[in-house]
Amino acid sequence: MDFKEVFQKEHVTRKFTNRKVPENAIAEIIKKAQQSPSLLNSQPWRAYVLVGDPLEKFKQASIENNDIKPDEDFASMLSLDWDVFPSRNMVTMGASQSFFFRNKLQLFSHANKTMFNAPAIIFLTVPKKSPAWSVFDLGIFAQSIMLLAINRGLGIMPAHSMVSYPDLVRKYAKIPEDEAVGMAIAIGYIDKNAEINDPKFIPARVPFDKIYKLTK
Repeated sequence: MDFKEVFQKEHVTRKFTNRKVPENAIAEIIKKAQQSPSLLNSQPWRAYVLVGDPLEKFKQASIENNDIKPDEDFASMLSLDWDVFPSRNMVTMGASQSFFFRNKLQLFSHANKTMFNAPAIIFLTVPKKSPAWSVFDLGIFAQSIMLLAINRGLGIMPAHSMVSYPDLVRKYAKIPEDEAVGMAIAIGYIDKNAEINDPKFIPARVPFDKIYKLTK
């Protein structure tokens, strides 16, 4: 696929079909993503994939945990305070806002609760003993995974909600205690008939002149 086409298709999928993603395709995506740069070539990331029965058990356990306050690993590593600029962006064009303004918030909530019907979820970790740079590196690695998945005709969904209960993630994905569960990316085939995947729900981007400055 042409790179421009891949990049233009990079937006989240909120409902996948039941079609399974070949395990070798997932492995190939992650292997290629290892080319991502990192500070001093530290390559702090690891990827754990859940599919099939373990994934379904994880989804059910997460639903049962829904009334428990989330306790993300990164919350203990990083500040959760937001500056005015990103806070304003979330209020005006946050992920749920396009659903809220169309009186379709129930679609958004249901998709999150069911983990988007994802047939595969990739959990990304870094060692708990890590500098902030490793979090930045993990983001680069994640972006590589998502672009490579799109290039294979897959949809992607990076979601904070899937790492809200890291102990559950560790249990079902068999992740060691000394690794921080940083983020999760659901991948699968896009359900093109699902209302929630209608392009009208894709949130807007900040005006370019608000984020770009050239000094010469």
